Amino acid sequence: MAITSRQQEGFTMPELEYMAQCETVEIVPFYRMDRLELVTGAVGPFRPPRKSEVPLWLAVMLKRTNRCRIVVPGWLTYHHLRELCKKEELPDSLFTKLPVHYIEIAHILLTNAEDDLVEPQSIRRLLQDLREVRQSKTRRGFEMLNSTQLQMDNLAAVEINEIRPLFKHSFDMLRQLDDLALSTEAARNQQQQQQQMFLQDSQSQQISQLDDDQLFSEMDDPYSAGGGYIR
Repeated sequence: MAITSRQQEGFTMPELEYMAQCETVEIVPFYRMDRLELVTGAVGPFRPPRKSEVPLWLAVMLKRTNRCRIVVPGWLTYHHLRELCKKEELPDSLFTKLPVHYIEIAHILLTNAEDDLVEPQSIRRLLQDLREVRQSKTRRGFEMLNSTQLQMDNLAAVEINEIRPLFKHSFDMLRQLDDLALSTEAARNQQQQQQQMFLQDSQSQQISQLDDDQLFSEMDDPYSAGGGYIR
């Protein structure tokens, strides 16, 4: 599928959150509910207090109607986020692996299910710290950009979306510089070949001229072996 110019420039945050709502989370239903047939597949039946896995959008809808409690993902706890921040701050550390939509999921849960999280304000601060550390590493990663690729693993969707316009512009400029360097090198090689051919032709002409001069000199010399007066 072709990538449109709109996609090349990046998505808006609401668009990314819309995509993130297809991710699944666990809920604890408050009421018994029958099996639900969705486009993406069936979920349920729901039997409290048994946990069930549902799309994020459905979990938010049930939460808003006070029909369930959302089980916070393990990576969204205070202790886990604190450990992630420590790992990210280590010198020469790589990006830690997180859900590709971790930023959007965290924002949706903090907005719609704050009461299901432990220490939500501390979690907000840690998420902000984590974002800043990873943004700093992303900027350093641009130093390794070449005209072929930019190798940064485990970036999230929002992080990729942030660097997409800058990466595209920088990548295009590097490609143009490489093309210019190649054309300049080709022109230089062609010029050197022409100069070499010119020198070879000049040397050939000089040798030919010397031979002609020597021949004429011998014919004009009366004392040369092949020249002189006939007696």
